[in-house]
This record gives sequence, structure tokens and C-alpha cells, in this order.
Amino acid sequence: MSILSGIRVLDLTHYIAGPYCSQILADYGADVIKVERPEGEIGRTSAPMHDDISLYFASENRNKRGISIDLKTTEGKEIFQRLVETADVLVTNYGFEVPKRLGFDYEAISAINPRISMVHITGFGKTGPYKNYGAYDGVIQSMSGLAELTGHPDGPPTYVGFFIADHIAGLQAALGSMLALFHRERTGVGRFVDISMLDGLVSLLGFSVAEAKLHGITSQRWGTTDRFELSKAFPTKDGYVFVSSYLNCPDKKWVELSELIGKSEWGKSNSSFYTEEGRFKNREVLEKSISEWTVQHSKEEAFQLLQQKGIASSPVNDLEELLNNPQIQHREMIQTLKMGENDEIVVPVPGVPIKIQENPSTKFTPPPKLGEHSEEILTELGFSEKEIRDYQTNNIVKIENWSDTRMVD
Repeated sequence: MSILSGIRVLDLTHYIAGPYCSQILADYGADVIKVERPEGEIGRTSAPMHDDISLYFASENRNKRGISIDLKTTEGKEIFQRLVETADVLVTNYGFEVPKRLGFDYEAISAINPRISMVHITGFGKTGPYKNYGAYDGVIQSMSGLAELTGHPDGPPTYVGFFIADHIAGLQAALGSMLALFHRERTGVGRFVDISMLDGLVSLLGFSVAEAKLHGITSQRWGTTDRFELSKAFPTKDGYVFVSSYLNCPDKKWVELSELIGKSEWGKSNSSFYTEEGRFKNREVLEKSISEWTVQHSKEEAFQLLQQKGIASSPVNDLEELLNNPQIQHREMIQTLKMGENDEIVVPVPGVPIKIQENPSTKFTPPPKLGEHSEEILTELGFSEKEIRDYQTNNIVKIENWSDTRMVD
């Protein structure tokens, strides 16, 4: 039995942050029901596409069941009310006013089911002067200071190469869901969880906030190096290898690193390079010598030689190299979903990062087709076959008569 078996989550989400939150809960056994409008969540048609399948949508919606309801109709609201009666958590990342307009704000759902919690992800949160403002990932990277912290000192602000603000918000929303569930176990009542994408990135800034306030250090772009550990990416025959803490490593490791790069004399106690202070003073000379050594090797060779000496390092991988990395493969961090009418399309997706003893998390079902489980879910809610067919005829629900046992390899 999975950790969240018996927990039902209503997923009224789109794009990334909300779907990612509910996908995390689904990965650990929650019964996540994706509630979509009749035309489907917008992510279903978002690029990049492959054979009419959105890779964007596939990466955020596995392990869920799907029902399509027109929540603007009286009958749709009645169906939704029954769902709320059976649910433990509702997750949404629609705009600030959308839940209230469609009748699923926290006041409405908690009146139906006091045990339910609601997790609402927005760009700026439920309160404050920006609460009604629109936001996307780049907006939050910019406002949070992350873009200004990223890149080279003489270059422009730079954005992280994936949607980090969305995914961090989804991750924190999943944590908020668990905290709300824990609270309910103690008290019997649910809670409203207010998740702001901006709050999420600001919470990761660490000591940068104090440095800006106390020391006036507001420009902290360091490129591929680190001003404390002086780590750096060095060129190789086929790319770059990242070497960490090469200037402040312990004496034994420093001796081994010196010998490895052909500078064994630097490992002697009388060398100006022997102390950490001396290495900092002679940093340019040291970096030149390391570069002269790394360019003689491939990045994989340099990485392995450095690690064998206890020097933390890594090849700078592109995504193809990531997919083929033995550590990634061993940890099952790339999974595949079989999709399409006849399971003919195999889509790779990231795996589950949090491994919990005896919690099965390696078998995934692909994202549901629009309305794929509508009939199944309505039957569970106690609606008769006639009622279900009437709903379908009157376009209250969409029913996709398509079922199989599609599973992950």
C-alpha cells in the first residue's frame, strides 16, 4: 500500500505548478481526480508537441484519473459538490478570483466538507498589493532576484533553463497539502493553504538577503565560479568539467590534486600554494594549470580522475548525456509513459525523486485522456447509468469511452 492510499485529491489545475503538485501526491498513492472544463486543460495543447501529444502536459499529469465537467451549469455544480463531499484536498492554480466565480473557493467547499483542505497556488498569493496581478515563471524569476543573481558578472540577467518558479511552487504546494492533512488528523478539520510563486523563490535566497541588507552587496552574479569555495567549470576536449572547492580542500586532498595536475611541488608545505590563503592569492596561476590539465582529457575522464582523488566534480552534461547517465538510470529518474491510441508513443518523463522504503513509485499510468474516467467516477459517486448518459447528451460531462491497462515499462 502506498503512503497516500485512501487520500482523494481534486485537481482543478492547469499549466505546471498545480499539475506538478497533484502529480507528486499521485506518485505516492493519492487518488487524484483531474477535473477539467469540457474543452480540456490548456496544457493539453501546449508546445512542445509530438504526434499530437503535448510533452508539456505528459510531464505533469501522470497517475491521475480524469473527469470533464461544465462547472458553469447547475448539474455540473451538483456533480462537483458530490466530489467535494468525498475529497480530502483540492488543488488549484487558477487566477485569484476564479475559484469563487466557479463556486469552489475554500468557504464554499469547506461548508460542504469541513475536513477538506484547499491549496491555492498563485503568482503573488492571496494577500498584498499584487494579489490580482498576473504572473508566469519569467515574471517571478525577475521579481524574486533570481534572474539578477544568475549569469556572468559582465552579462545581462539570465533565466534558469527550465520553469523553476512553477516547479518550486508545485513542490511547496505538495508540502502544504501534507501539512494540511497532518493538521486534519489532529483536529478533524481542513485548512486553506496559500502558495505564492514569488514567496517560493524568495524563500530560497538564503544568505543573499542578509548580504544585500547588511553589506550592500546587491550584485551577486558569479558565472561558473563561487566566491567562497571558488569552484569553477574548466574546459576539456569535449566540453567542461566542474571542479568544486579546489582552493580550500584539506591538505591531503590538496596534495593529491597537485600531483594529479602535474604540480606535485605545490603539495609541499613550503609552497606558496600549500595554504588556502596562498591559493587565493595565486588563483589565476592555479586555474591556468588546472585548465592545462583538464584540456588533455574528456570531461568524463577528468571527472572520474578527480573523484578518485576525492575531489568533488562533475561533467557539465547536456540533456542527452543526462538521459544516458548511469547514476540517473540506476535511480530510475527517467521513466517512460506509453501513450497514444495503441500505446505506440513512448514519452520519457522525470521519475520520482523522494524514495521512501516500501512505497511503490515506479509504475506510472499516463495522463488521462479528456473525460477518460468520467463514467467510472460518476458511477462511484452514485449516479445512475441514465443520469450519466443524460449528462453526456446534454454536454454536462464529457465521457471518453477508451480504457486499457496502459502502464510504464
